[in-house]
Amino acid sequence: MKEHSRLEASCCSVNEESQSQMETDAKDLRKQLAGEAEPMTQITAALDTARVRRVIDADTIEVYLNGNVVDVRLLLIDAPETVHPDIADEPLGAEAVARARQILIGKQVQLEYDGPRYDNYGRLLAYLWVDGVMLNELLLEEGLARLAYVYHPPYKYYQRYVNAQMRAKVGWKGMWGRNVILPRCNRP
Repeated sequence: MKEHSRLEASCCSVNEESQSQMETDAKDLRKQLAGEAEPMTQITAALDTARVRRVIDADTIEVYLNGNVVDVRLLLIDAPETVHPDIADEPLGAEAVARARQILIGKQVQLEYDGPRYDNYGRLLAYLWVDGVMLNELLLEEGLARLAYVYHPPYKYYQRYVNAQMRAKVGWKGMWGRNVILPRCNRP
């Protein structure tokens, strides 16, 4: 009996927190739709500059950085798989990779760091800026990636990413317009 009451109280507080977060998200969305969204083109930190060598998939690229070839994993996003050895190509994967290649091939990019510098696979974790635009956020905005891997908050651009994904959902863009469901497991 006591455990049931404790469980019920716990569920109520989670529901209240969820309701509060939904109300905050709705207010943010109204601001964005009214044109009050933060600009996507804002660089404010000292950044490392690199040249794109190749696009591995939409959320992982290879760059030349300080004379070395380095794999870079885009922070806080997960794009559909196209090259994973154990996962079949996922819906919208080819489109996401094509968009990343369109933007990145032959470009010089800036890497901005936040939280841990490397993931468990030795990839450099970064926000990736190209021509003054943050690719991580652009892919979310276009529905070609989803917000994921929030392991060590707070992150500088987390709320911007939540807002970008919300705009994609409301606009039925990319995966949100096609009801594409990516597995929620913690893939690399």
